[in-house]
Amino acid sequence: MVKRNVRLSSPEIGGLWGVYIQETMSTCLLKYFLHHVQDEEIKPILQKSLRISQTHLNQIRDIFSKENIPLPDGFTEKDINLSAPPLFYDLFALSFVYSMNRMAMVNLGFATSTVARADVLDFFTKALNQATELYAESTTLMLSKGIYDRPPMITYPEKVEYVKKQSYIVAAMGKKDL
Repeated sequence: MVKRNVRLSSPEIGGLWGVYIQETMSTCLLKYFLHHVQDEEIKPILQKSLRISQTHLNQIRDIFSKENIPLPDGFTEKDINLSAPPLFYDLFALSFVYSMNRMAMVNLGFATSTVARADVLDFFTKALNQATELYAESTTLMLSKGIYDRPPMITYPEKVEYVKKQSYIVAAMGKKDL
């Protein structure tokens, strides 16, 4: 079997670029949170999130280096001041992990559907699984701490019903009876 050098497509470059910027920002914030965190239940999820972000950055650096693509100008150590007093409560750090991974599941899911090169597809697939895992862990911890804001509840339907009139569509568009 002949091995060919398959160049990165524009969605592959763009997806990796976006993840790189996001992970450099996350790395800075996670280091800051870890420097100040007091809650021993939150600390492990912050540490895990930081390890994953650093791994993603190394993987993207490796892919871009092999392709001779310059790295984006992401966030760096210069963008954080660990000696600054705590600016956030520990629960905010947990909410940050939750929110970032919630967004990552959407973004990584989309990116995964636009890539084909094996190494990039593998990267996005694993990153999506990690984001889903961190989302689940952060949601569980938020629930246990009583800070997860659940969506509204509705009564369960008792039977299947079908629309008989279409006047609700007209009402939704702001028109009166036809």
